[in-house]
Amino acid sequence: MTRRVLFVTPYYTPFIGGTTAFVEAMVRRLARAGNRVTVLTTNAYHVCDFWQPTAQRWTTSQPEVMAAASTDPDGVIVERLRLIYPWPAPYAFGVARRAGHWLQRSRWPAGITQALQRRSAAWMPSLHGLEMAFMRLGPEADLIQAEDSSWDGLFTRAAAAARRLNKPFVAHPLMHLGDASIRAHFQMAHQVTAYRRASAVLALSKREADEYVTLGVQPDRVHVIPMGVDVETFEAQITTSPEAFLQDQYGRFMNRPYTRSNSDTSALHPSNLVAFLGANTYDKGAFTLALAVAELNRAGLPVHVAYAGPESDGLAAFLATQPADIRSALADRVHILGLVDQPTKHRLLASSALLALPSQVDTFGIVLLEAWLHGKPVIGAAAGGIPEVIRAEQTGLLVPFGDVAALAAAIRRLIEAPDWAHQLGQAGQQLVLREYTWERTYQILARIYTDLLS
Repeated sequence: MTRRVLFVTPYYTPFIGGTTAFVEAMVRRLARAGNRVTVLTTNAYHVCDFWQPTAQRWTTSQPEVMAAASTDPDGVIVERLRLIYPWPAPYAFGVARRAGHWLQRSRWPAGITQALQRRSAAWMPSLHGLEMAFMRLGPEADLIQAEDSSWDGLFTRAAAAARRLNKPFVAHPLMHLGDASIRAHFQMAHQVTAYRRASAVLALSKREADEYVTLGVQPDRVHVIPMGVDVETFEAQITTSPEAFLQDQYGRFMNRPYTRSNSDTSALHPSNLVAFLGANTYDKGAFTLALAVAELNRAGLPVHVAYAGPESDGLAAFLATQPADIRSALADRVHILGLVDQPTKHRLLASSALLALPSQVDTFGIVLLEAWLHGKPVIGAAAGGIPEVIRAEQTGLLVPFGDVAALAAAIRRLIEAPDWAHQLGQAGQQLVLREYTWERTYQILARIYTDLLS
């Protein structure tokens, strides 16, 4: 049976992130199965595009057709709506975001609170022609799915369009399960109303699923659907040996903060390089990791760390404020790469001893799967949904979030016991092949769609 599916997402390829990877993997498989799929998204290229204009953005307003396979001549239709910036940009974005949270904490009647939250959400994000797009695309869809409810304006208006048109609505909120201030981005009253009214709510972990039930979603409407990886294509991303990749990258590191031009390239080796993939922020554990690497180097264990991901300016600023002894220990040991493409990401993983993601905000952590696919052990924080993904002492290690000493000890254990680290990485690889492929994820999603549309 041919389905007509409308995916609503705040970002889409070439925007880099786990949500983009999930949506692209699912819509391509839906199209290959003969379904008609439209992705309604924004012209954001980087996260900062949502609140301030940048030079690098998708500027086309025309539908973009991407071939999913040779047997699917129509392909996946991608429609990008133009981001707009109400005065006083970029501050209007932050004011609107804080207004929604303030209203949530207020003691005003629920009806008034939700109405005002929906009004402030119109800037989360502010888009040209959104309502017209729903009026045009909604009636043609059999089902509407929306991603990432932290962008509550886009998410809740997708939910409202589905309700108005009497279409099944699949909510994929991607709720972060950190402290109360983090959960607040996903648990405002108008967001919770959308979850409760959804035909199905997708969760990345059992803990996230339990959170929706706590918020009042009927348990039989909540489905755990994991992230995945493309097993077939990752090997093609690696075109050089780990040693050759590091030798090539090291020259580029010389222009990065916290490196010295007289560095000894032999000090950087696949056996002592820790990889970090993700936003270089405190909540992701990037700051804690840098301090742990400093502690190990001061203790005589030479360890390097390579950061790949957005928001590197914040990490650089944090390092610049550290005491002289920490800055000295990190000189020539911290390599900030910024955003990298897929081949570089996979070559970095292949060239590292381990991946560290000591984050308190990840509900799943797709980069863990990518590291395991390369047979690498991982370290995660015992927070969010990560403990459901990492099997402690079997596929990786767990440490308390923000605990520098515990993270340093975990890194030391893996580097000083390479055979055991290899066993953990191999166990993780088998786990990925068995449970965490995009094909398996797609089969779960397809069953949910079939149940809703039948």
